[in-house]
Amino acid sequence: MKKILSVVLFFASFQVFSAEVGVKVNQIDTYQDTTISIEKGKKNHYRHYVITDGEHDLSGDKDVVAKSAEINWKKECNEWKKEFRIDNKDNKIISVTCGKMSCVKEGVETTCSSQAKYKIKTLGED
Repeated sequence: MKKILSVVLFFASFQVFSAEVGVKVNQIDTYQDTTISIEKGKKNHYRHYVITDGEHDLSGDKDVVAKSAEINWKKECNEWKKEFRIDNKDNKIISVTCGKMSCVKEGVETTCSSQAKYKIKTLGED
């Protein structure tokens, strides 16, 4: 009998006490569907990103010498990339490319241009 009593007292000492939680639902309009939600701790907010891509016309300054026109286009390309990356505080840029350069001669002057492309992620609506 002593063994049974000691076993019962042993397990009774490990009993978990729970606190009573009361939620008052008086004066809640139940005419329409009603949902009551109880949450503890921080709510997880996940950011939803949208991938956006676009194009931009790049063209360097005209020059009489074709090699100089190519250098002008390269300067314009680098400047465009630099300005585009300045606004990359939140790592929004996925890719930036100046595209393939093509040069056109008009009279004695040559102009080099291309179709620049970019891909960025932007914060979408939840």
